[in-house]
Amino acid sequence: MERLPTMAALARRNVPVPNQMCVLCGDYAETCDHIFVSCHFAQSIWQNLAIWCRMPPIIAFGIKDLLTLHGPRSSSRESKAIHAVILVTFWSIWKVRNEVVFNQAVPNVVKSLDEIKSMAYLWVKSRSKMASLSWENWSRFNLGAM
Repeated sequence: MERLPTMAALARRNVPVPNQMCVLCGDYAETCDHIFVSCHFAQSIWQNLAIWCRMPPIIAFGIKDLLTLHGPRSSSRESKAIHAVILVTFWSIWKVRNEVVFNQAVPNVVKSLDEIKSMAYLWVKSRSKMASLSWENWSRFNLGAM
């Protein structure tokens, strides 16, 4: 719904921004759909997560496509874990974006993937019925071995 303060949303709200371009790729206007879905940085994140979760490549045209992404999973446990990974990924991408805007950080896909996997592990382990989930199984996305 474009409520996040992206550069394009701020400009529409008459907030002076020096540039509406995406701070992660610099190629397109920074909208929610761009920063989370179509930005090269985000696409690299999503494709690497699909490989890790043993899913087909993720093809999304908007945020809603990602929120409804569960793929053909063998259990609701995997579907819930994937949904948690998706939510953590949104948060992580926005956090990276803010680091670039406010601290002139350089976006790093590998660092972001590591953070997403570890944060999602903590969320899933503490907020679901998977308290016995080990880091070894999580790092291989092997949720059936619990």
